[in-house]
Amino acid sequence: MSGRVGDLSVKQAEALAQFREKVQDVLPQCPSQSDHFLLRWLRARNFNLQKSEAMLRKHIEFRKHMKVDTITTEWQVPEVIDKYLSGGMCGHDREGSPVWYDVIGPLDPKGLMHSASKQDLIKSKVRDCEILQKDCDRQSERLGRNIESITMVYDCEGLGMKHLYKPAIETYGEVLTMFEDNYPEGLKRLFVIKAPKLFPVAYNLVKHFLSEDTRRKVIVLGSNWQEVLQKYIDPEELPAYYGGKLTDPDGDPKCRTRRFSVSGTISLSEQTKESDG
Repeated sequence: MSGRVGDLSVKQAEALAQFREKVQDVLPQCPSQSDHFLLRWLRARNFNLQKSEAMLRKHIEFRKHMKVDTITTEWQVPEVIDKYLSGGMCGHDREGSPVWYDVIGPLDPKGLMHSASKQDLIKSKVRDCEILQKDCDRQSERLGRNIESITMVYDCEGLGMKHLYKPAIETYGEVLTMFEDNYPEGLKRLFVIKAPKLFPVAYNLVKHFLSEDTRRKVIVLGSNWQEVLQKYIDPEELPAYYGGKLTDPDGDPKCRTRRFSVSGTISLSEQTKESDG
C-alpha cells in the first residue's frame, strides 16, 4: 500500500489514528489537519510513530522561529536575492502540480554570499516552499483532488567551478536539509537538464543532504530532455525556452515576468545580463 489516503493497509490506518491522537495538542498550529497532511510525516519516517511525532513537533518549532505563517505576506525578500537568485514557479505538470525552475548558470554564488546573509537566503527558500504549498492547496481545491508535491526542473547549463564555492555549497546543504525536515513528500520528481560533465562532482557534494527517497526522484536527462519534459508537462504549460509554447505577454520565451496570483508572487528566472549575452 502506498500509505496515501484511500490506499492504506490496516496497520497504516491504525498508525494514522494513533498519530493524530499523539499530536492532537499541536494540530491547530499546523498548516493543515487533514489525513493527507499527517500521512506525509508518517511516510517520511516509514510509519514509525515516535520518529514521525518528533519530526512534526520540530516542524512546529521551525514555523514559529521562521514566522512561516506570515512569511509570504509580511517578509520582504532582499532585493539582491530577488534579482540574482534565478528561478521560480511557472505552470503546472500534467497532473496539476506546480512546476519550479532553478536556473543555475547565471548564479554568482560568491557574489551572492557576500551580498546577502545566509539566514536571508535560507528564509527566501522557506518562502518559496510556502508559495508552492499555497499553489498546491489552490490546485487541490480547483481540481477536486489532493495535490501535495511539485515537479522541479534544474537547468544546469553554464554550471562551472564558480558554483562549487564552499560557503555556497554549505548553505545549499542547509537549504536541502530544511526542505527534507519541513516539507516531507513535497517533491514528486526533479529533472536535471543540460548537465555538463561537472554535474556529477557538484551533485556528490550535496547528495548526502538528501534522503534516499529524494535521491530516487532525481532524474538526469540526456539530449532528449525537451521530449521528456513534454511527456510530463503540457506544452501549453511549458516555457517556449524549454520546448513548450508558453511565453510572457510580451513574447519572452523564458517567461521571466510571468506572475501568479498567489500571496507573495515570484517570477521565473530573473536572469543577469550575463546570461542573456
